[in-house]
Amino acid sequence: MLNDKTIIVTGAASGIGRACARRLISENNRVVALDLDRDRLEAELGPETGKLKLVAGDVARTETAQAATGRAVEAFGGVDCLAHFAAAHSKLNWEGADEDEFNRILSTNVTGSFLMAKEAAKVMIDQGVKGSMVLTASGGVLMGGTGENGRGGPAYTTSKGGVLVLVRTLAKSWGKYGIRVNALSPGVVETAMTSEYSEEAMSGAASRAALGRVSQPEEQAATAIWLLSKEAGFITGENTNVNGGAAFG
Repeated sequence: MLNDKTIIVTGAASGIGRACARRLISENNRVVALDLDRDRLEAELGPETGKLKLVAGDVARTETAQAATGRAVEAFGGVDCLAHFAAAHSKLNWEGADEDEFNRILSTNVTGSFLMAKEAAKVMIDQGVKGSMVLTASGGVLMGGTGENGRGGPAYTTSKGGVLVLVRTLAKSWGKYGIRVNALSPGVVETAMTSEYSEEAMSGAASRAALGRVSQPEEQAATAIWLLSKEAGFITGENTNVNGGAAFG
């Protein structure tokens, strides 16, 4: 679906980001992989090559977003796509969450999404590239997830709701440049993030899905890559739920 493109992938050291980066590289794309820890990036994806560059940093900082786009331009000549999976999780319920917890989660999940998208768009617009982006929301937005049983708490679900609004705002702003922006809303996925969930929470997630199981990272990555591709060329400002038919409500 994507071939010979330059894609920035955040959260690339684990979970959906790692699955996405690995597939993109295997399909002859160029990837700038971003995560907090460079050593972990190299451990999961291997050393830098002609098709892979590694950048470490916090996505909630402008300098990190600029470092990623700068590396893409320096190494590969530009940016075609952004696959943004980096996120912070919080399972604290309304009683446990405080201003520090909300600010931490909103900074990474909302501000980080905006900064990464902004810097990628600046390069695309400057170079006249009709690029595409996928930002990550959450199926928990639909169910108003709580921290009970180890699921996402109000800070997390509020931040992911913010991502959905951000996607529509950016899609409207950048449509005139031919840049598409969409959201991916995973259900519960087997990742390091959900390894913190209780056994009861994971079992409940599987039972809510029509398919009777939780998702694998590769399934989420496949949808994100499709949204980035020309096959989804008339889709922008939308949210795609990949939750196995979960009956949220």
